[in-house]
Amino acid sequence: MTTMKYKLSFCEIEQLTDNIFEATINEGAVIDRKCAEEAQIFWHDLRKEPYELLVNNKNQFSYSFMGSQKIGEHSLERKTAVLVDNPISKDQMATVLELKKLYGNAKNRKVFQDRDKALKWLKTS
Repeated sequence: MTTMKYKLSFCEIEQLTDNIFEATINEGAVIDRKCAEEAQIFWHDLRKEPYELLVNNKNQFSYSFMGSQKIGEHSLERKTAVLVDNPISKDQMATVLELKKLYGNAKNRKVFQDRDKALKWLKTS
């Protein structure tokens, strides 16, 4: 499979396998409602089949309240693994996942500190 790469205003997305993608958020990005809407349109146009997503938090970025609620709300996104490599990112992602739990949509989202473990989890049904 040829690796495909895509650029959105706030991140880069790389297709790792037929149904696994890795999104790396841009340094200093603010994930707001506009970013969430841009992501929705991107996934709607790109995919007709379910997919899994690895969100790589190697860069520092932040969320607006609406952005944290709306990002990752595509109906075909089956599982999301969030890769964090520092305590600040881990705390930030834990907060976002807690918000998602409040709205009942965090059951297939998990935070990892090891990329291989995250990818292995995404590959399991």
